Amino acid sequence: GASRLLRGLRVSGGRATRPIESIMNRETPPVVKAMHDLILAWVRQVEHVPRLHRYTLGSRVTECLLNAQQSILSGRVSENRLKAIQGAQADLEMAKYTLRVLVDIKALPVKKLAHLAGLLVPVEKQLGGWEKQVRKAEASCP
Repeated sequence: GASRLLRGLRVSGGRATRPIESIMNRETPPVVKAMHDLILAWVRQVEHVPRLHRYTLGSRVTECLLNAQQSILSGRVSENRLKAIQGAQADLEMAKYTLRVLVDIKALPVKKLAHLAGLLVPVEKQLGGWEKQVRKAEASCP
């Protein structure tokens, strides 16, 4: 729980820092790690989106990715896992189409979209597998 997250907390220059190992450990599901990598890649890329689109479409992608991450994390502890998984899938779909718009208006290079898509597809596959597992478990429960 919270005590496990606080373990290893360090204070540096007045700010709390924590080694990534204490947050992302062996118990962290692969979908959470994959989503984390996707968000990091996007955050690094959004800086290069022209200002005109960075705070509109760029912010929309960021919001969708963070919402998907929140749904994934809440799905791990929620009783309504299927709803959380479907929420994450919907957010990723919206992010994907918004990225496509950024490419179409030449605010994001196709090469960068390909890189982000390479990170997004595994997340979608893992969510699909998780959804299938949850549906199977729900079907077996009377």
